[in-house]
Amino acid sequence: MIINEWQLDSKLNTALQHAQRADFSLYLALLSPAVEESAEFLTPDAVSEIKVSEDLYNKFGIRPARSFAMEQDDLKVLSRHTQALLQGGLASLKLAMSMNTAPLQQHDDKKRLSNDVFQALSLHSQRRVLQPELTKPQADPAAMYEVLQQLNAGEAA
Repeated sequence: MIINEWQLDSKLNTALQHAQRADFSLYLALLSPAVEESAEFLTPDAVSEIKVSEDLYNKFGIRPARSFAMEQDDLKVLSRHTQALLQGGLASLKLAMSMNTAPLQQHDDKKRLSNDVFQALSLHSQRRVLQPELTKPQADPAAMYEVLQQLNAGEAA
């Protein structure tokens, strides 16, 4: 199955220009009908221009945000949370958790998915997770100029 129109090179466009209905129908049938597969947008990367210096963190007594993954000292933090729950109850645990936040997950891997989540994905999404990103061919503006000239010559005749 062909996901994007650019995988056909210019065959779909050529079949349309030369009124080759059978070829055009075949190439159109090869394209995936799912909208989320064909719609692909290249958006610019978000650039964060705001850089907070460490002096502001020290000035206001704020700790920098921690990562979601487990770090070396987190086992000590988790054992302190357990002791706080056993000794002081739920109120003590909430206080300990607000003072020292616990990790939310074991690994900080953006591509890691649990097996249940992966199996619930559509076939296209599973294919996108497993395969590396496809490279798009570079657009040739000169070729577009020639096509526009041919269209204008056809309209003038």
